[in-house]
Amino acid sequence: MKNIQAWMIAAILFCGTGSVQAQNIEYETKHAVAISYGGAPLSTWARIGQAFVEAIFSGGSQKYENTSWFGSLSAEYFCHVDPSVSIGAIACFSQDNDDCLRNDVKIGDRTTRFITVMPAMKWDYLRRENFGMYMKFAAGYTLGHTNEEFDGNKHTSNNNFFNVQFSLLGVEGGVKNVRGFVELGFGEQGIALAGLRCKF
Repeated sequence: MKNIQAWMIAAILFCGTGSVQAQNIEYETKHAVAISYGGAPLSTWARIGQAFVEAIFSGGSQKYENTSWFGSLSAEYFCHVDPSVSIGAIACFSQDNDDCLRNDVKIGDRTTRFITVMPAMKWDYLRRENFGMYMKFAAGYTLGHTNEEFDGNKHTSNNNFFNVQFSLLGVEGGVKNVRGFVELGFGEQGIALAGLRCKF
């Protein structure tokens, strides 16, 4: 019986040591920077709502059509404060363009750009040497600026608002220092996004 107990203790210590070694391989990288592109950011949905209101109250004489959406280009930085928790910040850029029409004749165009900065937190609930899964939450502020030109006149306006990003599922894979990743969720980075992350 004593021999069995001794073997069990030795096995537990061995597994624990192996686990620590595996974690050390991964946790050598404390910092991470990433760039990503996502579709359908919150700023896009805000502009769709604005266009809908404009269509109702414009009286039908002037409207905006042929809208093109750039999506969301993001850069982010995270630093591990715990083996599974990181804090950092995310910066996003998005843009949309419209044709301005009056009585179905184009008279000008409109461009709106959004710049967003958000403090963020990431929780890694699965971390391996070449693979990981995580959740991410960020909240911050968006600065929107619109340039509009029609009838030979230029108009500018600002549209600033509170913004968020909540990635329900993030999956990354690659080598220790460089990984590709995809995320699903909602917010200013988009409903779905993909990118490249470098760790150091």
